Amino acid sequence: MKVNVYQPLILSVFLLATSLFSACTKQKQEIRKFKLAVRHLIEEVEDLSQVHLASAVNEQVQFDAIKLNNTTDHHTSLTMGPDGKLYACTTDGRIKRFKIKPDGTLTNPQIIYSLQDVRGKRVPRLTIGLTFDPTATATNLIAWVTHSTYTFADGPDWDGKLSRLSGPDLESVQDVLIHLPRSAKDHLTNSIVFGPDKALYFCQGSNTAMGGPDSTWANRPERLLSAAILRLDLSKAYASKLPLDVKTEEGGHYNPYASNAPLTIYATGIRNAYDLVWHSNGQLYVTTNGSGAGGNTPASVRGTRRPDGSIYTGPKIPAITKVLEDQNDYLLRVEKGGYYGHPNPIRGEYIMNGGNPTPAVDPAQFNQYPVGIDPDPNYRGFVFKFPVHNSPNGIIEYRGNAFKGQLRGKLLVARLMENRDIMVLDPSGRNHTINRETPGRAIAGFADFLLPLDLTEDIQTGNIYVSEYGGNGRITLLKPLLKEPAPILSFNHFFN
Repeated sequence: MKVNVYQPLILSVFLLATSLFSACTKQKQEIRKFKLAVRHLIEEVEDLSQVHLASAVNEQVQFDAIKLNNTTDHHTSLTMGPDGKLYACTTDGRIKRFKIKPDGTLTNPQIIYSLQDVRGKRVPRLTIGLTFDPTATATNLIAWVTHSTYTFADGPDWDGKLSRLSGPDLESVQDVLIHLPRSAKDHLTNSIVFGPDKALYFCQGSNTAMGGPDSTWANRPERLLSAAILRLDLSKAYASKLPLDVKTEEGGHYNPYASNAPLTIYATGIRNAYDLVWHSNGQLYVTTNGSGAGGNTPASVRGTRRPDGSIYTGPKIPAITKVLEDQNDYLLRVEKGGYYGHPNPIRGEYIMNGGNPTPAVDPAQFNQYPVGIDPDPNYRGFVFKFPVHNSPNGIIEYRGNAFKGQLRGKLLVARLMENRDIMVLDPSGRNHTINRETPGRAIAGFADFLLPLDLTEDIQTGNIYVSEYGGNGRITLLKPLLKEPAPILSFNHFFN
């Protein structure tokens, strides 16, 4: 199915209808409705034209989308607490606690300012990650947050923090990691998840567009811990003097390769992963955003230590400046020790994505390399390729039994840009790859969000809460719809 085949026909029908309806106010209203239907149809054709796999669900999966007017704000993370309440952190470091009503809607929130007030003066903190410790209970709350200086431009380097909050109102704040890398803009220390090994994993964004310093990102180089998934062994951390200073360069001496290091590099080459989820199948899935054009890739340097302990001896990789093409966004199945395509010279990782090994079209091929550049030996590829500029961010595994379990075990991904939906991906393929997909527009309630950034599920009800970042921001409730949906405007309305 190609969009270009349908658009001229749709537009022709629209022009014809416009000529027929032009007299009175009622007719003008009909025209407006018709234009909206045309726009939605074009968007649906565009979405469906990008689908390459069988559908992950059938038409029985439908949700009722309810905008929650008492949630206006820019929320970066949503999570359910062990007390059965919904918690949301905002860009400026406030944590909002909502009681959930029987119908799934939310009461007015309690605002928790402990992260802002930790220095004795209320100061905003740019906060992204929020999760609860697996040992937390309703009467013993323990949460973890990632945060940095509140700015989206000229952010100070070595500014990232991971902190532990505890107490009935999360009033006790303890910095656990300080001096994590930070880009000049919005590649930050991002979302957090606990693994099956009880370690804490989090996304550390890159400092650059494509591995080499560039003016858009203030010419700040990559650091040893940037563009990676990092793993924190809490038992080792608690045995250390806290906060643990993890600055690795420019006067810092932290060594993530040391045998007793609490914070280690789990996987590398992950440019700007916003979120991650440990699936019940034992796999770690990570959403990552590719770069726009204009970045620089680095040239190789012999003799650099690599994360696996080897020394880089070749091949010789040329630097590419002002890259011409936008890069795709991906869903990654992340393995320990894997490399996923974002170069980092300080780690001896120089090859962008899948290189350009053959004259044919190769997976994740970087077109500006000369033919013959193989992928990095540790390159593990991707399990799903999103269209350019989809910006996949929040990701969860749906665990509820609604719709006779159709969604259970599926991955739900919030796509911030372009599609502005929640995409459903089925990781039941060979080696836990993605073998089925359903774009949000094919599911009632899963599309037409205003920049959806994050999401979480109330497992007790199967309800989903979505953070919409656009405009003034808000949270939207998605309730499983177990009855026939209300009639939707169709083209038959205009021609019967």
